[in-house]
Amino acid sequence: MRPRLQGLPVSGAAAGAILLFAAGCAWMHRPVSAAGFNLLLVTLDTVRADHLGVYGDHGAETPNLDRLAAEGVRFAEASAPVPLTLPSHASILSGLLPTEHGLRNNGLGRFPDLPPTLATELAGAGYRTGAFIGAFVLDHRYGLDRGFGSYDDDIPRDTAAGLDARRPGRVVVDRTLEWLDRDASKPFFAWVHLYDAHAPYAPPEPFATRFAARPYDGGIAEVDVQAGRLFVELDKRGLASRTVVAVVGDHGEELGEHGELTHGLLVYEPSLRVPLIVRAPGALPGGWVVETPVSLVDIAPTLAGLLERPLAEQSARHGCGRDLSQALRRRREPAAADLYAESFYGTSFGWSPVTCMRRGDLKYIAAPRPELYDLRADPGEGNNLFTQRGREARELSATLSGMVGHPTTTASSRDSLDADARAKLLSLGYLAGASLGTPADGRERKDPKDAVVLFRAFEEGHAAFMGGRTDEARRRFETLVADDPENPVFIGQLAELWRRTGDPARAAELYRRAIAVAPTDREARYNLAVTLQEAGRTAEAFEALTAAIKLDPARPEAHNALGIALALRGDLEQARSEFSCVVELDPHDARAFNNLGNVLRDLKRPDEAEQAYRRAVALSPNYPDPLNGIGTLDVQRHRPVEALPYFERALALAPALQEARLNLAIAKELAGDRGGAIAAYRDFLARTAGNHEYDAQRQAAQRLLARLERSTSETSNRS
Repeated sequence: MRPRLQGLPVSGAAAGAILLFAAGCAWMHRPVSAAGFNLLLVTLDTVRADHLGVYGDHGAETPNLDRLAAEGVRFAEASAPVPLTLPSHASILSGLLPTEHGLRNNGLGRFPDLPPTLATELAGAGYRTGAFIGAFVLDHRYGLDRGFGSYDDDIPRDTAAGLDARRPGRVVVDRTLEWLDRDASKPFFAWVHLYDAHAPYAPPEPFATRFAARPYDGGIAEVDVQAGRLFVELDKRGLASRTVVAVVGDHGEELGEHGELTHGLLVYEPSLRVPLIVRAPGALPGGWVVETPVSLVDIAPTLAGLLERPLAEQSARHGCGRDLSQALRRRREPAAADLYAESFYGTSFGWSPVTCMRRGDLKYIAAPRPELYDLRADPGEGNNLFTQRGREARELSATLSGMVGHPTTTASSRDSLDADARAKLLSLGYLAGASLGTPADGRERKDPKDAVVLFRAFEEGHAAFMGGRTDEARRRFETLVADDPENPVFIGQLAELWRRTGDPARAAELYRRAIAVAPTDREARYNLAVTLQEAGRTAEAFEALTAAIKLDPARPEAHNALGIALALRGDLEQARSEFSCVVELDPHDARAFNNLGNVLRDLKRPDEAEQAYRRAVALSPNYPDPLNGIGTLDVQRHRPVEALPYFERALALAPALQEARLNLAIAKELAGDRGGAIAAYRDFLARTAGNHEYDAQRQAAQRLLARLERSTSETSNRS
């Protein structure tokens, strides 16, 4: 009865929006204050500006966003400071550049505790604050939940519930509207994150059919519908006239223009230029287009300024956004400013970071091979002017070098990336990890624009891996390792393929090679330990796990793996300590709570074990193993009738959970249901026939069945 340890219609929406915007939102000659207004911030993940109708795409289906622009202020040149979801949203919400808040990549670090954000300032001013998240990449563990009374990122986090790392915009909007209904006594700030345009592009009908040849645009059309639902509901609730609405893309999408299929690696305009529209009835002009280039770090101070709740500590700080609200109220172009952007994504592969500085129409990109573009004459960034206009390039380079340096605020890394989180981010297309640093031999790191061919092959290989085409994926990664033999990411991915296909020895060899290339690669060290554990090389696995935890003591799944190893050795008290460490590091890990329940049960601490099991079920209601654990405790407490529903529910969720099937038979026998018990024992034996993993349990079941059948027969004969 031992529970297992767990380790390893569209036109209607548009019409409604038209009714909303026809309701008297025209520009008033003398602007009024927006103090006390509600704030609705809608972030459109992966939406580039030139794929909206109002930005010039005549084939786009974006009537709601186009109408919003007609009734608000549209920024013609809004630029993201980084083409990655987590750091860009950190900048949107705080007004800080990545050099200030310290988040440079997805899946790594945590927004610091001190800097003010829109949420912290508005919550402090008495606003009701709620965030509604479309993908795991913005999970609360990364710190953007600060200041939000409700942070709805309800996306399953453990493998028992499946690897679901995103949810449809319609669900996100549903949750937002439910929240709006709960309390109308205070002004609100709602942040809504819509992820439907992100790769892999899979828009729902009718857009899947209508945009079969352009699925990315189909995703944007779906985003427009969901945004339109919000606008219509504001009107229905009588909130539209007192709500500032801001819609912004967090970053764009390359779509192959510079060799990159998606985004993250390069800092060209398709990845940086995004839509930005702000509507404040009576306070801002309607239908006005701001031509001056602005950065997304200007959003938070500008929205706070419109609400007359300026962000604390933001005045004139280097690396902070600007409050443009006064200029906008007066219908004046904001003062020109230099715009910074960066990508450190390439450092995850051992390549160089890239940074850039835009001054007017000139854009300088700092890379091993620097670039300078005149965006007015060359919007496609195809003509590098670095050698022809050296003086201007040097000026921009000098300005840029003063900004990059070390961040003045360091993002906390106390929430390390666990295996489930890494898998979810990979399913979203992101390799999440720390910079691999400068090559040990002093070689210059590869320029990402030169590595983009490798990056594209990596994306294709990873897609094959995620799609279950392991032979194809292995061929692709073998080619990548041959082409870039010092790249620990490529080596690690090839190792993972060998591990998944049953060759742990070859996988371990490759992981050791990755560690030799990048000694600080925490992922390679952890994977080596797990691979050795799976191969039965226990002593080596313990040594590797100890090294992995020493390098990254805050990594929950490393402690989980060590706890499993200790439990299997019979060192239950030390295993309990490791699992307790896991749940302290990550209180949302249902598997660790289940494992903790198992060792507490074996340590004869049933009350504590039940608490751990019930916490696992609360975190993941469809997780069968802790249900089996609770049932096991009930049987041990001589409450077999109470145990039956837990075993039955566990089997309904996971018919292959044979331990629960055997436990069900035992509980039925103890509850006096002889016929049911005989059927359950026979069912267990039939389902596990030929499976040597269950040899011991089968022998016990056969003895119990024989005894029960004999007893039943004797009773029948006596009667």
